Amino acid sequence: MKQLLSVIALLLAMSAGAFAHEGNDHVRGVVTEVSAQAVTVELANKTTKTLSISAKTAFETAGKPAHLADVKVGDRVVIDVPEHGSNALLIKVGVAAKK
Repeated sequence: MKQLLSVIALLLAMSAGAFAHEGNDHVRGVVTEVSAQAVTVELANKTTKTLSISAKTAFETAGKPAHLADVKVGDRVVIDVPEHGSNALLIKVGVAAKK
């Protein structure tokens, strides 16, 4: 019974995460420029995309809350953006594996 409840809880958690990102695009790349108003990212196809930063933009590093000051040129990022929009909702900074 415990296993069944665990499986149900896991499925509910996974489906909630899927719906939380509904309507958002993910911009993935390397930061080439960052300011208080915007962040520019070089995408895999070598084009760049500039996204606006607002008071509503959230930041995350290694799954923990972060700040704009934590975003540096050269960082790998995944940015949640509304579909067909240019306002960054959540900027997730990647953490390189330690060697």
